[in-house]
Amino acid sequence: MEIRDLIFRDNKSGHTGVSGFFSAYGSFGAVDGASGDIEKTKETESGYYYENGDFSAECVVERYENGVFSRRDVFVAKKPLTLQGFSSRFCLESGEYEVYTQSSSWQTESSGGWQKLVSGVRVSNLGIRTTDGAAPMIALKNKGSGRILVIHLFPNAAWEISASLRPVSGRKTALIVETGIAAKGLSLPVAAGEKINMPRLFVFEAKSEIDLDAWKLHAVYNRLYPRKTLPVIYNTWLNNFDAIDVDDVKAQAKAAAEIGVENFVIDAGWFGHTETWWNEIGSWSENIKGGFKGRLAEVGDYVRSLGMKFGLWLEPERALVGSDSYCAHPEFFIRGSGANAFADFANEKAREYITDLTLGLIEKYRLGCMKFDFNAALAYDVSGCGFYRYFQGVRRFIADVKEKYPDLYLTNCASGGTRMELENGIYYDSVWPSDNQSPLYGLRIYKETLKRLPPCHIEKWDVRRFAGGFPKYGSKTPVSLPISCNGATWDNLCSVSDSYAHAFLTGGPIGFSTDIAGYPEEEKELLKEHIRQFKVDREFYKSALVRILHDGGDITALQYSDPAADRVLIQVFSNVPNLDRVRVYPVLPEDKSYSLDGEEFLAKALSENGIKIRIGETNCRSVTLEARK
Repeated sequence: MEIRDLIFRDNKSGHTGVSGFFSAYGSFGAVDGASGDIEKTKETESGYYYENGDFSAECVVERYENGVFSRRDVFVAKKPLTLQGFSSRFCLESGEYEVYTQSSSWQTESSGGWQKLVSGVRVSNLGIRTTDGAAPMIALKNKGSGRILVIHLFPNAAWEISASLRPVSGRKTALIVETGIAAKGLSLPVAAGEKINMPRLFVFEAKSEIDLDAWKLHAVYNRLYPRKTLPVIYNTWLNNFDAIDVDDVKAQAKAAAEIGVENFVIDAGWFGHTETWWNEIGSWSENIKGGFKGRLAEVGDYVRSLGMKFGLWLEPERALVGSDSYCAHPEFFIRGSGANAFADFANEKAREYITDLTLGLIEKYRLGCMKFDFNAALAYDVSGCGFYRYFQGVRRFIADVKEKYPDLYLTNCASGGTRMELENGIYYDSVWPSDNQSPLYGLRIYKETLKRLPPCHIEKWDVRRFAGGFPKYGSKTPVSLPISCNGATWDNLCSVSDSYAHAFLTGGPIGFSTDIAGYPEEEKELLKEHIRQFKVDREFYKSALVRILHDGGDITALQYSDPAADRVLIQVFSNVPNLDRVRVYPVLPEDKSYSLDGEEFLAKALSENGIKIRIGETNCRSVTLEARK
């Protein structure tokens, strides 16, 4: 596929709403692909260029491996004007289409599905959080040819993607895809000479309906934005939520260090003036009456003495009216609903204030890691900028923090799936997609998120506890079993085997948020070995590509490989009781042969005949293929 074929496909006559590589609206009027607009458009070595007396627009295309293209559109004002809409446009072959989109909100994180394209489909986020309501991607399958076009958008503002069938002339129609900054309420002032960068796009064709060939995106993204490290993390949240006990935290830290944890993070509950932390957002000083009661620095020193980095949870983009930050500088915040206020990152002084506050915490508590959260929504940008300037400020804030502390490990808490996308991955070290860390539900979130993010970005936690007194068939001695939350709290429970839980902790940074100190000694030893092996393998995971080989609801098969496919790891998860074996069909380069269980096989034979993987009672099994030299 040539990306240029998606622009000006059989429509050079200049049909409004169909022709041209973009459309733009504002104080200058409308440029929407009419004949006169087409005449002003020139093809360049890197893409396309348009110019009139008010502005210019440029489309820059870059080609990467595996047929992946990047597209960047730039709008440049020649005089002061107001931009009310700009859409990057593609024109596809006419035909019958199906569309794949994903929802992404609390309890629907990365939930995707196909639908028939009858007239049009539009997806967009709900405002200030980048995946609140929908994920920034779309896939379009031509049912006649079976070809699938996948488009991923890097949000730098509130965004939208639409796909619609539009008439060209007579009975002819075209499938038009348009992406860009969300136009609803947009009234963005642009100074003379100022450049407005549209959301970057990654585009490629896919053959697989199961995973949309997301491994192609993984390969390009990992190379452009490589991970520094994939640490082992402990977080206090799902242990006792905000019920902080210093002695217990120290016990967890000691147990965590013993099994090999590297980052130890205190979640919400350490700050404010009362014991209800959710009413204290924006009061970012240690709580003397509750939480650690003045002993936070002591705990930090203890964590570091065990050889781990110490970290804190923070929500820098929000403050409640009445909090310390808001009362000190109300002019730095935008009022939202209820008591919510949002830091005005488009205001340079406000950004510097939040930056200094964050740096002060890092310096005071000698932090080596932080978890940034964002637990409120703001639907509209009252400035009319579509959050474009807000996002510029947030990115600058994070860049300034990381510039001063380049080794600070920064987790992006997705706040229930509402901000986990590719653009954030450039600035954060990992994303924690959901409070729901059930291995069962978490696997669903993980495999769907893999269609948008590389595995090395996705942080997953083991939150199991061990409960005793369960009868064992054939024995008079009761046993202990692992119990996990089956949601964002401990209101519902589930249980999985050790192998299932450990395999779930694969691909990206692995975390724990539970009573490790209370684990049986044999389980601690299993975890210690799992972590030791993870540290051996994490260079592999930093650049790993993932394919979903099987996705049948109760059975999931994943294939991890390095970019050259010299090492291939296949995992099978089963929720079917007493399932004995599963046959999976790996995707391998035909020119290689592989060692499996001491035998050598041609890649072609493995791909065509499949591999029988015995599941048994463990509900999960992994096999590794090593390419023969």
